[in-house]
Amino acid sequence: MLTLIPCFAFAFLAAGFHFRNRGWRESAVLASIPWTLFLVVLTELLTQLHALTRIGVALGWMTFAMIGFGWMISQRRRLQAEIGPPATAPLLAADEKIFLSAMGLLAVLIGLSALISAPNNWDAMEYHLPRVVMWINQRGVQFYPTVDWFQLDQPPLAEYGMLHLYLLYGSDRLVALVQWLAYVGCVVSASLVAKELGGDRRTQAVAAVLAAAIPSAILGASSTKNDCFLAYWIAVTVYLALRWRRIASWTRAYEIGTAAGLALFTKGTAYLFLPSLLLACSMAWGRHAWRSFLIRLPLVIAMIAVICGPLWIRNYRFSGSPLGIPYFRGNGSVENRRFQNDHFSPAQVGADVLRNLALNIGVPGKRINEFSQREISRFIALLGVDPNEPGQISYRQSGEPLDFRVSFDPFDEFFSEDPAPLLLFLLACGLVAVHWRRTRKDVRWLAAGLITAYVVYCALLRWAPSNERYVIPLIVLGSSFAAVVLTNELPRNGVNILAGLALAIGFPLAVFNQTRPLLTRHGLQGSILTTPRDATYFFDNHQQLAKPFLAGARAARASGCRSIGIDANLLHFEYPMMALLNEDGGSRQVRYVGVENSTARYKRTDEPGVCAVLCLGCLHHPEKMAEYATRFPTQQAFGTLIVFRQNR
Repeated sequence: MLTLIPCFAFAFLAAGFHFRNRGWRESAVLASIPWTLFLVVLTELLTQLHALTRIGVALGWMTFAMIGFGWMISQRRRLQAEIGPPATAPLLAADEKIFLSAMGLLAVLIGLSALISAPNNWDAMEYHLPRVVMWINQRGVQFYPTVDWFQLDQPPLAEYGMLHLYLLYGSDRLVALVQWLAYVGCVVSASLVAKELGGDRRTQAVAAVLAAAIPSAILGASSTKNDCFLAYWIAVTVYLALRWRRIASWTRAYEIGTAAGLALFTKGTAYLFLPSLLLACSMAWGRHAWRSFLIRLPLVIAMIAVICGPLWIRNYRFSGSPLGIPYFRGNGSVENRRFQNDHFSPAQVGADVLRNLALNIGVPGKRINEFSQREISRFIALLGVDPNEPGQISYRQSGEPLDFRVSFDPFDEFFSEDPAPLLLFLLACGLVAVHWRRTRKDVRWLAAGLITAYVVYCALLRWAPSNERYVIPLIVLGSSFAAVVLTNELPRNGVNILAGLALAIGFPLAVFNQTRPLLTRHGLQGSILTTPRDATYFFDNHQQLAKPFLAGARAARASGCRSIGIDANLLHFEYPMMALLNEDGGSRQVRYVGVENSTARYKRTDEPGVCAVLCLGCLHHPEKMAEYATRFPTQQAFGTLIVFRQNR
């Protein structure tokens, strides 16, 4: 029941905005801004009070809900006194009803996957969710010793949402709804962006369909990552920036600053996307809008600083940079593990763009993919660039280099591709080029902003076969652009066919998602509908760990130990164990042990000792066995997992 309190708070805010004579879509988007800002402020405040607990979070949301309820009532009275009840919306056309029904069914299928399956995305197991568990254990989001500094220095907004759901519900059952709700929000915000670009109701419906049918978004919307969450906040920021030309005020400046700050507080790629997109939106403003924005710019900057400031300070104290450490944990040299390309030139940027575009051209035929890879590599070589140049290609955590390749993994959220959205965007760009004079100025500028943001992203970040998911924000906005252009330039039936084909591609992805399948090629065998939930933690290429982890967790629970350490230095896949240790509803404290990196400085001097240690992947490592054997005389092996505990 406690999880309903934030829902009521949001509903009150949305209703209040609706009573201000706004449509429900706009009301929901505007309500999400103060709601999410409160999420951030409450989390940071409770951290300072060392009160980030279930009771603290519940009381905070209860207070906010009551404030929201009072504001809603005041707006309703104002509406009744000034303009009477809101007007009735016109009836939907037949194709609009079909679009709405199909999108609803698609969202339901994705939502089922999010609710039924345990979290299992590899990244989520390594840093998205372990940080949530650690925050709960220490009653705050302050830094702590960990084997992976991603848990500390990466923007945490999506995980703040997961944290509150985790605390209020008592487990991770609902945490994937953060991404799912963001996916729904992307659909809504794409339609609103199309509206600001002059699209009528049908155009807005097409924009929603194209956004709902983005393959990488469909696959990731039931996960516990943050790509859809970022896409939502960037789309909201662009929507508000487009509105500025006709609605310039201090309230609107607060909204733009808050939305931009929330985007930056979600994922680092927001720093690459937002400048080009906001500049493109501003090019459609008039002189008065520009003057008004410059006057209110300090408020925009202040809201960004309020939201991101605490993390910037923690990161600066940790690494000397507000953005954190610029390379990931792993073997090999630091230079090979950096995120950023190590040199730039027009030829290098062209090669980067070609590599990333190639992520969308994979087909089922292996020979065709090999041909495409060979030809693109040849073209990159003609630019004077090595297709596998180390300074532009990511490395694995093992220290091994990745090779540029063209592959086809349509049901894998990590390696997903978006060929249909790319083709529709290119088609829309072609139509704009042909009909340049009659295309609206803001539509042209948005296309320019999207292309520029994509080039900047390709130029700055190293290529990896999993990069496509990072550009979901651009694809969502590209859906709005494509919808406006296509509905203006193509016959109605032609647009309906294109939208229908996009949705037709989306449904199999929602059903046969490789890491959270509702169905497999063997029917229900291997489906999340028939597999015990605790076994689905391992569906992302870690099935071999299911039995030893489940058995090890049972042994640790049976020991009666309430303070357990996890050593994940040798096997960095710890979240399933963290979740399984408290699967019975216990409140065991879990923390990292054996940490010897720069985060060890955050170990608390008053921290009580652990009475058991789970050493992941330690069976064949004598030095690890010796490290814990003297303190914990009882050891049990489950696969390569060793459970060290004290004698009863």
